[in-house]
Amino acid sequence: MTNHEFRNIRHGLLLTQKELAELLGYKHKIRISEYERETNPVPVPDHIADAMWKLQVTDSVRLPAPAVREWRRHAE
Repeated sequence: MTNHEFRNIRHGLLLTQKELAELLGYKHKIRISEYERETNPVPVPDHIADAMWKLQVTDSVRLPAPAVREWRRHAE
């Protein structure tokens, strides 16, 4: 997933960086900023990319508990 795809999905869900960070189990919004930045973006981990694609398709921010546990396991 590219930084542009990631950002476009977040914008499509009408979420701020902080809201998405909390949803994905990150303590700080800086992680989202790192994925989205134009220059030298941090690669989006596969499990986060999968979650973002699913959120885009379902257009929902209600997440099943197993997915949340998996994301948090990989979070900061």
